[in-house]
Amino acid sequence: MIRLLKAVFSVLLVSSAAIAGDLTITMNAHGKGPMGSGSNSVQTHYYSSKFMRMNDPANQVDTLMDYGTMTSYTINHKKKLIQKMSFQDAVDAMNEASSQNQEGMSAMMNAMFGDPDNFKVTEEGKDSVAGRSCNKYKILVGKLVMELSNDPTLKMPMPEVSYQKMVKMRGAMMAAMPSGKAFVRLYEEMSKIKGLTLKSHMTGMMGMDIQSEATAVKEGAIDPSVFALPSGYQMEDMGAKLKAQMAKQHH
Repeated sequence: MIRLLKAVFSVLLVSSAAIAGDLTITMNAHGKGPMGSGSNSVQTHYYSSKFMRMNDPANQVDTLMDYGTMTSYTINHKKKLIQKMSFQDAVDAMNEASSQNQEGMSAMMNAMFGDPDNFKVTEEGKDSVAGRSCNKYKILVGKLVMELSNDPTLKMPMPEVSYQKMVKMRGAMMAAMPSGKAFVRLYEEMSKIKGLTLKSHMTGMMGMDIQSEATAVKEGAIDPSVFALPSGYQMEDMGAKLKAQMAKQHH
């Protein structure tokens, strides 16, 4: 669970911006789960016009997003397993989950995680991260609290329409979780903030505490081999698997 959340936020902590050159960002990340267990890692994030990749050597799990096909890949090096999820499969699963959501269950989840329609976004002044001037924000969604420090001068290399689809896809992937609606709202509000997030801190969900902070930012071309999937790994279609599970629950 905590690994999934860290991977999701690693991909999502970017707001829409004009197209620019490739970016390589080194991040210190820490995640603590509901039972108090935690993990620390040093991640490298790569952004190009066609791909986004997050490498996490400590956990040996990488994430790749292909903007051309709108497909997300989770690469588990320990298991030599690649799990893929297409944009359409994620949206279909979200719609199925919404159709199955009963009012009683929704009320119970709102009591645990807070009402996703109860949200607020505030500006919190300035911050300096990796030697770069950032604007600080706080987003409250139900019981979730997300603190961000965004560098408004950093521009993303992918087209804005691709980024917006990615945000919707990640929200759809989380929508099947009990707290999914709160995360969908959080992603929506995050996508409205200008610039790239270099520092983040998420709390408020059953004791979880997820933090990341950039230590280095490099602008310049990235070798295409960085975005290649490893050979010899088993490929698992998580989109088809999730839709099948949803259909089974429906019947």
